[in-house]
Amino acid sequence: METKRQDFIVGLLIVVAVGLVIGALLATSGWGQRRYALFVRVANAEGINTDTRVLVEGLEIGRVQSIVPRVDPTSRRVSFIARLSLAQEFENGSKLLLPLGTRASIASVSQISSASELVLILPDSTHGGARMLGAGDTINSDRPSSALDSLKVVVTNLSSDMHQVLLQTERTLTGVQHTLALTSTTIQDMQPGLLTTVQSVAASMARIDSLTRHIPPGIADSVTTTLASSNRLLLELDSLTRDVRTVASENRNDFRATAANLAEVARQLNHFADAVSRRPYRFLTGVTPLPAGPAKTDPPKDSTKP
Repeated sequence: METKRQDFIVGLLIVVAVGLVIGALLATSGWGQRRYALFVRVANAEGINTDTRVLVEGLEIGRVQSIVPRVDPTSRRVSFIARLSLAQEFENGSKLLLPLGTRASIASVSQISSASELVLILPDSTHGGARMLGAGDTINSDRPSSALDSLKVVVTNLSSDMHQVLLQTERTLTGVQHTLALTSTTIQDMQPGLLTTVQSVAASMARIDSLTRHIPPGIADSVTTTLASSNRLLLELDSLTRDVRTVASENRNDFRATAANLAEVARQLNHFADAVSRRPYRFLTGVTPLPAGPAKTDPPKDSTKP
């Protein structure tokens, strides 16, 4: 008898617990609560699905029952119609009335999730006689840009700028490569002439060096002094030439005579240098000067020969 009584108490407790769980589920699920349907136009169904929450001022008042696509027969654009199941009353029994002009805003649940929720935004002001939304009415919606969308725009713009920079860099490198190719071609074309010039200069320097090695030290100092004096003389002549440039036209004949004399001196000096280069001992014996007259094109003959 005692065992039967204990079994009865345990069974009663189990039934009460199950009833409490069922009641809690019914209370939280809104079963038995009066509801009505409201439709929302949605341009993009991203993040919206069945059972998406519907909020008013942060309070959940319903869920999305279904969402179906709709094709505009004129523009052939695809939009979506979401069916909302909204409660007619709050928990305290007051009526949930949505005035005309209410719109829906699609907000992201978090920055790292694609899930969204519908937030019903009431108009700023309502008149006492304003009409309220009823079952079967349709409202519009919008989707504010989130920080993630702004980041996507920034990344897209940055990618485009980087692409332009890379294209400009490629064009610059191509131009530099073309310039280097032209420079290399120019250097290759100039190389034979440069080599010939350098070889000629080297031969002349070797000849001058050989000539100076045969000149006695005293004569070398005298030649150096003479060249320094000649250099000073040329500098003074250059300064004098700049000063008397204004009267050059009046003394043209004299200048021509002076130029002829200088040409004669240069001819004699060239003859002297050539004779000394052929016979270095002529620094001591002397060189026979050329007869006066214009310089000949033929090379000067050896003055020691009869």
